[in-house]
Amino acid sequence: MSGELDAERERIAQAGREALADIRRASAEASAAVVRVIEQETGVTLAVTKPSVMDAHFPELARMERQAAAYVEAMRIVRQWVLPSETRALGELMPELPEDVREQIADNLVRAGIS
Repeated sequence: MSGELDAERERIAQAGREALADIRRASAEASAAVVRVIEQETGVTLAVTKPSVMDAHFPELARMERQAAAYVEAMRIVRQWVLPSETRALGELMPELPEDVREQIADNLVRAGIS
């Protein structure tokens, strides 16, 4: 029974990963289409990439520093509970971790701007 549940969970997780990949592809295609139309109609090329970090001012750099520190803290906690050889994604492991540990990891990832 447990093996069947694990197989079903993995099937559902895989379907979710495939759906997300499809959404990302569709979004990239739609973005490219918008850029093409605007360029054809106006001659203006819309930037579809993030601005360079070299264009950041001190407050933005300080925010990035705080985000990086939060990510490092999340990884410090993860390393206490997860072996480097683990093949499952963090989201698949989180339910097995103690609630306070899950909250600490999640809080730090949110502060890092990742989750």
